[in-house]
Amino acid sequence: MFKVGRTGRITPMLELEPVRLDDRQIKRISAGSLQRWQSLDIRPGDHVAISLAGMTIPRLDSVVMRADERVEIHVPTPNHFHHLSCWQPVAGCESQFLARLNWLSGQQGLALPFVGPGTWNSLVQSGQINNLFDWLTLDAAQLANIDGFGERNSTRLLASLRGARQQPFARWVKALGLPPTGDVPLGDSWQALVARDSGTWLAQPGIGPRRAAQLTAFLRDPNVQALSETLSAAGIDGFD
Repeated sequence: MFKVGRTGRITPMLELEPVRLDDRQIKRISAGSLQRWQSLDIRPGDHVAISLAGMTIPRLDSVVMRADERVEIHVPTPNHFHHLSCWQPVAGCESQFLARLNWLSGQQGLALPFVGPGTWNSLVQSGQINNLFDWLTLDAAQLANIDGFGERNSTRLLASLRGARQQPFARWVKALGLPPTGDVPLGDSWQALVARDSGTWLAQPGIGPRRAAQLTAFLRDPNVQALSETLSAAGIDGFD
């Protein structure tokens, strides 16, 4: 299988026959980059050698035996995925969209308690989330129709999601997935942030030409602009 991260990076994942290493049972391992997987030409049925890096992280070392039949595999097209792709969970975009949600709820984003990958996956699979901020309008009645969301869990989840509204403007911007800006202040106004051009970003410490171009493209992307309008309509500070 192939996992597409928030920024569009494609990571091949190998599903293994369970193997035990130092009291750890390993069922899945990353092949590293798409380029490395292609160079090793790993296919279903191949035998691989693995080890533990630093005694904790499973690591693919090599292919030790190849299956006689070389099964064809559908490989994601790299130029289809980038830091501005997959803002909805349409076919082929499920992995990157979920990665965006996981970033949003993580410590680098809105730091939402009781919200993790399993939560987002259930909400997406049930059709309750088709946009990065659909969860802002979730209610108990919608959660009641999803398996695994009992009354206690639903109450706790809704409290966590509603608490996000109290987060400062800068956290919301980072939750959107703004490329890294280091210690550069983001201000308190979306319109003012969007108004910064590449020259303005280049004048900031630690921002080079490539990052300045990324920031400008991100802030002016139509999908990002639409999401900012959703936040404005929801009354999130800084987006009005």
